[in-house]
Amino acid sequence: MEKGAPVRANAVKKPHTLSLENRQRAALTGVSEVLAFDENQVVLMTEGGELALAGEGLHVTKLMLEEGHMAVEGKIDSVVYTQRGGRRGWLRRAKA
Repeated sequence: MEKGAPVRANAVKKPHTLSLENRQRAALTGVSEVLAFDENQVVLMTEGGELALAGEGLHVTKLMLEEGHMAVEGKIDSVVYTQRGGRRGWLRRAKA
């Protein structure tokens, strides 16, 4: 998988949950698409809306889109649900 390339799951809806452990590990369900990721941010679409995780040394340790599961590890500084103003709206706002 190429970094930053959108990854989509089939249209199976799963309940959305977010569990954050010691600001170092996030476990998510209800993930339908990974919009972008690098070591400082992970942007994804969930059943609860677009979600951005920001921090340092972030890496995706588990990604099972068919089941809607994802895990991210690293130093997590923020978790933000955003309004979707078009494709990758959060990234456009962040770079502006």
